[in-house]
Amino acid sequence: MGLRVGRHNFSYVTYDASSDVIYAKRDDAPSARREPSPENDVWLFDGEGRFHGIALMEPRARLERDGAVHASLPSGERERVVGVEFAVGR
Repeated sequence: MGLRVGRHNFSYVTYDASSDVIYAKRDDAPSARREPSPENDVWLFDGEGRFHGIALMEPRARLERDGAVHASLPSGERERVVGVEFAVGR
């Protein structure tokens, strides 16, 4: 299972159902820095400052409310998150 947000593909995806949070990263490297996004998600950056993941807050609630989950990227684009339905088991 993976997620895609715009041109970014994340193959390391976990869903914490009790917190309703999806953690999606390109690889299993630790995140060195985190920054909040406009939607209150969290951008994850590797040790060299490259964007390598995102923590999506309340994806199930957003999916049920809006019919889709959208996320902003550090570069400014706002994109639909593809694959979130599978990640949350819907």
